[in-house]
Order: sequence, then C-alpha cells, then structure tokens
Amino acid sequence: MRRIFDDYLYFHQHIMQISQLTLPTLLLQAAAVWLLLQPTHISGDLSSRDTLDLTTVDTVRVLLFDSHPPQQISIKPRYGEVTFRFDERSITLTDVDQSATITTSGSQISLETGGESHQTDSLSITNSGGLTEIRSNQFERRQYRGEFSITKHPLRDELRIINRVQLEDYVASVIGGEMNFREFEALKTQAVVSRTYALWTIQNSPFPDFDLKDHESNQMYIGAVPEKPWYLDAALSTDGEILTWSGKLILSAYSSTCGGVTSNNEDVWRGRALPYLRSVQDHEMCSISPHYRWDFDFNFDELNELLRSRYGFTADDVELERDHIGRVRHIEFTNNQNGRLLFTGNEFRLLINRTYNPLSVRSTRFNWDQKDDGKRIQISGQGLGHGIGLCQWGAKGFSKNGWDYREILSFYFSGTKVVNFHRIESNAIELHN
Repeated sequence: MRRIFDDYLYFHQHIMQISQLTLPTLLLQAAAVWLLLQPTHISGDLSSRDTLDLTTVDTVRVLLFDSHPPQQISIKPRYGEVTFRFDERSITLTDVDQSATITTSGSQISLETGGESHQTDSLSITNSGGLTEIRSNQFERRQYRGEFSITKHPLRDELRIINRVQLEDYVASVIGGEMNFREFEALKTQAVVSRTYALWTIQNSPFPDFDLKDHESNQMYIGAVPEKPWYLDAALSTDGEILTWSGKLILSAYSSTCGGVTSNNEDVWRGRALPYLRSVQDHEMCSISPHYRWDFDFNFDELNELLRSRYGFTADDVELERDHIGRVRHIEFTNNQNGRLLFTGNEFRLLINRTYNPLSVRSTRFNWDQKDDGKRIQISGQGLGHGIGLCQWGAKGFSKNGWDYREILSFYFSGTKVVNFHRIESNAIELHN
C-alpha cells in the first residue's frame, strides 16, 4: 500500500544537491519539475482557494482506471437499466445478459452492442438506480453506482472514464479500498478521514473535469462493494461528518502503519508545520499490522547502478540524518571527488520502491547496515507509508480495545473537532492550508 501525497515527493530528487551542478542549472531543474508537478500532485503546503461551497459536494467526479487506462471496456447492467446517450441518440440495456463494448477508434470512441457499431466523440451512461458493471483487461470486474462520461484521451490511445457518484457512496467504496477491516469504529474513523480528504481535494483539484483519481495518489476507489455492506454502514452512520481545526477543514492525511509513532508533517514533507498533524506515540496499537517490522536486502553495486542511470553519480559512502523519532530525514551519498547526492528519506524510499517493488522500503523509519565489507545493504524498518496523521492499523488496534471513532480521530489529529457539514448554516467552510 502506498499513501496519499507520496507520488509528488518522488520527483523532488531531480533537484538533489549534486556539487558538479551550477546554481542556475539547479534552479532551472527545480522550475521544470515544479511545473510538471502542478497538474497531478497535491502537497501539504500547496496554495489553494480558501473556501469550499458545501452545496456543490453532494456528488464527486472520479477519474477511473487512471493507473492503467484502458483502450477497451465492456459494460453491462447489474441492477436497473443502463442507458448510453450520444449524438442525440440513446441505447438502453435492460437485462444482465446484455452488454456493450467501448473502444478507442481513431480520434473517436466506438460503442458496439446488439450487433451494431456507433462512432462518437463522447457518450454518457446512466443507470436507473442499480449497479453498472465495467470490465477491462487490467481490472476483471468492478461495479459502480452513479453516472459516467467517456471520451478518448486527446493525446493518447486510451479511454477517459469519469464516474459521477454520490459522496457517501464514494466514501463507502474508499473505506473498502483503504481499510479492509471489520472493526466498525475503525471503519467509521476512516469514513470521516476519507470524507474530509475528499472535500479538501475537491476544492484543491487542478482538473476542470474531475475531482479525484481512483488510486493512491488520492484515495483507493474500487466501486461498490455490495457483498460487504458494513463499508456503506460506516459511511452512512457518519453521514456528513468531517474534521476541522479552528473551524477550518483540515488536510486529513493517513497511512497504513506508523510503526509505533506518527510523524510531524514538516519532518516528512516540505512545508510549514500543521497543528493537527503532530507526532504521537500510539502505544504500539499498530503492532498487529503485518508491516510493523520488515527487512529488505540489496547490493551496493545495484544501488550504484541505479544512481548512475538516474543521476550520473557513483557513491562511495552514505550518511543518514534522522528526526527526533528515528525516521530518516535525509540520506546523503558522497564520492571520492567530493561530490554529494542528497535525498529526503521519503524520496529515497519512493525511488527504491519504484525500482524494486512497492513494499521494498515500507517507511522512512529504518536502520541501514552494510555487510560483507560494504557489498550488501540490509535495511530493517518499522511501519508502512509516510506515517503522518491517522495510522490505519493503529485505528484497528484502538477499536479492538474499545475506543470509539471520535476518540481515535482526536488522538491522531491533535486539537480537531468532528462537525457535520450538512449543519453548517453558511453552506461554506474555509480550508486550513
């Protein structure tokens, strides 16, 4: 599992301090990377509009299959009737045995159903109240509520699918995608956190035609999970509840497993300290997590090959700087020519995970040991994810020990208050950025 906001941090290593580079070169690289990041990534200190209109958040728009955009999908009704509308025409599927196929076709998309093929620039899909099943090569079968708009990507040969869904149905799906537990108070905790994050992101989204993506760069949205109704129960039992600090909507970060202690946001991400994202000891409540302790071994030669291919740098030595709870704040590589290459701990973690696999270096709370005369690197650590805000496995542990969701939220998000946005008379809320 990878957590919110990690992706944007990965690109910061393009601005690492390499002594051979001049200051103008570094500034140009920094500017280029900053511009590249703006369309797709959100960080804790990104400037934003200040006030969210709460009358606009009853539904959310989610970009589907963004991690693996399909060229072809099949669609069929699960319950209710599915209607396709395009070019002032409509086609309705009424039976679960009926299906339609949508593919890219040149600069357009092609809808095939009932032995007929139709070319169009865009189409919309509605359901009379049930579920719509979508299949692709990357995802065998998912079921969704709500409406859809489908177009061809303007630059790539892939479909662009946007799902417009009720907020609480979205929250229920995210609970299932992010927290596959049965402890109900933990699920309610996740509901409030995910709803808060969704509203914060709706206001901060740089995209004109959708609000959120369906994967971990925002939140895992897997569609409806009717066989596990407790996810929807958790959403509905906290309907409209969000986290605020001093009356403002917060940035509700979360990760899988903190490893015993969460982090201050500024110790992991660039930006100012946020008063509600303070480090707390969670009394090893997350020790029940399979990611509480872990190890990863690789060769120093493999590391140098990676550094050479990415940065033209060969390391001879390494030095780690830690924060007050033992997370790696910076990791600096040096060579015999007095050159140096500097990463934050999180940047290095993401670099390794993208090279090997997502669970190689699971957090920045790790020890670094070089064995066999420095030829082999052994990394042993605790936790999974950035460790800021809510610890999901910690919430499970607290729930098993009798805490309710409000107590769990208050513990992980210092000084916050749970409010119901449906009861805010002004129908607007400021964001704490």
